Amino acid sequence: MVAAGARSVKNSRIRICKKDHLFSTILNEKRKIWVYLPKCENDQDDAKQQYPVVYLLDAEGHFRSFTDTIQQVDKLNGNKLFPDMIVIGIPNTKRSRDLTPTHSIYDVKGKKEPIFKLSGGGEKFISFIEKELMPHVDSTYPTTANRILVGHSLGGLIVIYTLINHTDLFNGYVASDPSMWWDSKKTLNSAREVLKQQRFNGRSLFLGIANTMPAGMNIAQVRSDTSAKTKHMRSVLELADVLESEPDNGLNFRYKYYNGDNHNSVPKITGCDGLQFLLGMVD
Repeated sequence: MVAAGARSVKNSRIRICKKDHLFSTILNEKRKIWVYLPKCENDQDDAKQQYPVVYLLDAEGHFRSFTDTIQQVDKLNGNKLFPDMIVIGIPNTKRSRDLTPTHSIYDVKGKKEPIFKLSGGGEKFISFIEKELMPHVDSTYPTTANRILVGHSLGGLIVIYTLINHTDLFNGYVASDPSMWWDSKKTLNSAREVLKQQRFNGRSLFLGIANTMPAGMNIAQVRSDTSAKTKHMRSVLELADVLESEPDNGLNFRYKYYNGDNHNSVPKITGCDGLQFLLGMVD
């Protein structure tokens, strides 16, 4: 694994404090990362200060809004709403490969989708994060051992997969409207079994659910519906039910339904609420 030196960057579209990269032997490709550091604006590093790390999937779509969120200041007292933290944004190279834990060529409506031909590389992607990316981040930036994984849609799917299969890799998990319908709900069905058998002490999960139901429907109708048009939302609601059905497995869990947000608008508010929930536990 060879890493390039980080450098300061200013971009009018996306606020990135540093751009960095490393070559992944696991994925056999160069991977870029976008790095937000708490003191990047004045470029001063306090060698004694260390920070928790958020690993943010789909960085192209969420890095700017997420880092803007954690920089929010209370208008009444001028204090920051969130403690300082490092954010590692992971842009995609082959999204449908990395963010899917199993292979399937079908979309949520059951139609063949060419972009899913490479799907099923999620385990290798997690291995890249654990064995290559995390060691690089920890050796380059002032990190603590507290780590949070944040993902939306397929990214949310891989968040849940990581929680149940690599539980100790992160302290906290934020899944925003995850695609639990993927591959005939294999990850959802696996979660149902693992959550019964495994302990999750010291781990927290925040689940955000968007309003993706067709006009004129309510949640009760979505739950009883069997059509493709509600498949995504039904699968996320089912995940919430599964999580709530196992209150004694040690997992610190909360979910929230956002009636006023759709699949595309929900990541920002889920990220904000999720951090507030998780940081009550994570130092």
